[in-house]
Amino acid sequence: MAFKPNEYQQITMDDRFLNLDERTRKFVLNSWAKGFAEIIFPAINEKRFSVLYSDNPASRPNSPVNAIIGALILKEMFNLTDDELLASILCDVRFQYALHTTSFKSQPFSDRTFSRFRERLYLYNLETGRDLLHEEMEAMANVFVKYFDINPSVKRMDSIMVSSSCKKMSRLEILYTCVANMVKAVYKTGEYEHLKNMEHYLDEDDRNKTIYHRKNEEITKRLQEIIEDAYTLTKELGEAYAELPEY
Repeated sequence: MAFKPNEYQQITMDDRFLNLDERTRKFVLNSWAKGFAEIIFPAINEKRFSVLYSDNPASRPNSPVNAIIGALILKEMFNLTDDELLASILCDVRFQYALHTTSFKSQPFSDRTFSRFRERLYLYNLETGRDLLHEEMEAMANVFVKYFDINPSVKRMDSIMVSSSCKKMSRLEILYTCVANMVKAVYKTGEYEHLKNMEHYLDEDDRNKTIYHRKNEEITKRLQEIIEDAYTLTKELGEAYAELPEY
């Protein structure tokens, strides 16, 4: 996937926002979204994240990085789950206005956009030791202060919380994947007695319930539960399943 700067920065003549009725436009412009669109969004340095993508111009272009970063900030601001964030972007014009995506024919986000971006950040951090999102949030600290000063109705937050929450989500996603894959591999062998109280990992919807339906304050608790499951599983299995690639 190749890095491509987001060219959809300004409202165009055929922009969806201009086709809204005057009353709706007024509500949007009097909301938190206007300040976010004018203060926070333009300050996002998406080029910082170009190293996460291929430099091959023939590759499929990335989703707009500044829109993803902006969305992760909104996720923290409003204490949303991944699913709630995506639904808000798709259904709430304030979110679209804040992220400068009203000119897109369809919103440039999917149910995997945020998890894939977090994975890229995590792998890059492992490889280089650099936490790009943390760097960006530090660089934007004064921008956040300015935004919250003119939007007193929005709950204040530390910009670093965005990168901290993102890192926790990455750990949760990776640990969950490892444990779930191992549970499924053991299940295929027919040795069900080793999987007591872990049957939920076999449910196709369990990943979404565990990760993408969780609010920030629940992540730490769920992370600890999965670590305990991993410990129990390895203790229960011993070396008997060491030949399995999932082990």
